[in-house]
Amino acid sequence: MAATAARNAPLRRYVEHRHIDHIPEAARHGKLWHQFAFWFGGNINVFNVVLGAVIVSIGLTFWQSLVAIAAGALIGALLIALHATQGPRLGVPQSIQSRGQFGFYGSAFMFPAVLLINVGFIAACLVIQAQAMTGVTNALTIPEWIVIWAVSSVVIGIFGYRWIHRVMQATAIVVGVTLIIMLAQGLRYSPPARETAWAWPSSGLLLAGMALLVIDLLSYGPLVSDYTRYLPAATSARRLFWGIYTGSVLATFLSCAVGAYLAALLPALGPVAAIGRVSGSWALVIMALSLIDANTVNAYTGTFQILSFGGMWRRFKAESLTARLVPFVCGMAVGAVIACLGYRSLVTNLTNFLDVLLVILIPWSAVNLADYFLVRHGKYDIASFFTADGAYGRFAWRGLLAYTIGLAVEWPFVAQSDYTGPLVRALGGADISWLVGWFAAAIAYLLLSALTPGTLRQMTGRSPQPAESPATRAGPASGGPVSG
Repeated sequence: MAATAARNAPLRRYVEHRHIDHIPEAARHGKLWHQFAFWFGGNINVFNVVLGAVIVSIGLTFWQSLVAIAAGALIGALLIALHATQGPRLGVPQSIQSRGQFGFYGSAFMFPAVLLINVGFIAACLVIQAQAMTGVTNALTIPEWIVIWAVSSVVIGIFGYRWIHRVMQATAIVVGVTLIIMLAQGLRYSPPARETAWAWPSSGLLLAGMALLVIDLLSYGPLVSDYTRYLPAATSARRLFWGIYTGSVLATFLSCAVGAYLAALLPALGPVAAIGRVSGSWALVIMALSLIDANTVNAYTGTFQILSFGGMWRRFKAESLTARLVPFVCGMAVGAVIACLGYRSLVTNLTNFLDVLLVILIPWSAVNLADYFLVRHGKYDIASFFTADGAYGRFAWRGLLAYTIGLAVEWPFVAQSDYTGPLVRALGGADISWLVGWFAAAIAYLLLSALTPGTLRQMTGRSPQPAESPATRAGPASGGPVSG
């Protein structure tokens, strides 16, 4: 056994074997600037260029779009940066940490929801990459390009956490410089006068644009701790917050602003084709490359959702390359299939997809942040995340009830293509569901916690470090077999 471990040591140095279990302090690594680079690289991409164009397409002018982009980015990045600070302290993926608010089995509703988010973004990114490359050459069809980009993303994912960060750092530099050049090239041309004339937008359109940016960033919420959990536990939460916040806001605003300008300049072409028209084929290649790591990130987090869901009945080995890679490849494959089937109506599907995610994620974010910062102050029994009989129980009724209240309060204010709430017309068509839903869920959770303080005692005041490795504990409820 010792000889086998020695032979595998070089492989473990380059290929990640850990997955959803707690990361022990001895395995922690990374620096704060890595997080700025990661979230700058994660948001400086052609997906956000397309999103900026979508904001113009809903009826906002270029200047109005910039207001919506800036406001939405500032709000959305605030939420994900707060979620990210949980990673170093707890050392577990965000999906596992949610068991502290909803219970071991009660949190199960989030796993398929987040997996759907991951797969949806994989599909959208693959389509955008393929469209970019068809603007360079017609030698391959869009489905063929989709397969090529999916395979490329899998290669990065095989190596895991360290290499995802390294590729993102390179992305931050290369794509950041490219977007600045593209913007300079685009400024040589003037968009129509109606796009640059200033008039305050209708509240409905402004909030709709903001909402797209909020959910674009908040979609990272259920996975943001996945990429901070390896940082040392003593990492400054304040410095981590500002590193992720500034990286996310700057990259998102720059990318979306370029997309909005291109859409205002050449509305008939679409953002991807406009890139080729203004900057040339070289920019299309860089834009396609900008999303490789985005696909990997979504498949990587999708893996955690599958393992977290399956872990409710079967305990996986704490270090297993097979357990990490099999669901990773499956998630990427499903995303590629969806992309091949739905690439013809990308913009419509993307807008609708983000609108639905907004409704689902907002109450979860509110409950998670209220619990972590205001109720338990970051103090959790980490070992209890991995057993149904731990401190958080099988179903945590406060979190589930507060989440349900948040959803219920949202619906009258929702304005989507397939549903319009009864209070939307009175607000001039504005969709404020994400605002009222977040505050309703947070306030409900705080009130429920305050009204029943006695039963919360077992959940607070515990050490943030596990008394024993979760991998050594019995199975979720009755000691299921180990697999992986």
